[in-house]
Amino acid sequence: MKMKPFATKDLLLISVMAALGLAVKPLLKTLTHLISTPLGIPGGSLTGGLNMLWLVLPLALTKRPGTAVLTGLLQGVVVMLTGWFGSHGAISILTYALPGAVIDLLALFYKRYGKADAQILYGIVSNLTGTWLVGWMIMRLPKAPFYIALTLAVMSGAAGGILSWLLYKEIKRYRLV
Repeated sequence: MKMKPFATKDLLLISVMAALGLAVKPLLKTLTHLISTPLGIPGGSLTGGLNMLWLVLPLALTKRPGTAVLTGLLQGVVVMLTGWFGSHGAISILTYALPGAVIDLLALFYKRYGKADAQILYGIVSNLTGTWLVGWMIMRLPKAPFYIALTLAVMSGAAGGILSWLLYKEIKRYRLV
């Protein structure tokens, strides 16, 4: 099956969503560290779902698998090159792009892009993936904090999916895209 190239409108939307996700991250990170640092867990497990909504929402708007991984890849490259919040060097490309790849993989089988259940599911799997990568590869967490982080990632991912769906509804309602 041959994939059609992305339209300019889709690429612009992906760029805007990636930029919004990076713009919001420093605000969330500051608040998150007050809770996550004393617990010794990745901050992304708490607020990662709010960051993942910027991968879920463009997929819902474009309805094109490949959108989430492209958005995450763009974010990872920008973070790596600029050294912004959440930079883990070259591994940033992996930690930002892989959650998007998991969303896109799931979207190949579960094509309810703009529906609440799909966006919640996409948010959960993407945040679990990101939390697992950071907790295992970077932080090398012991079992108990790792399982706590994964549990928080599920809840945060679901919250991010719900917010993505609410934003999606408003964007559609006002015909912004």
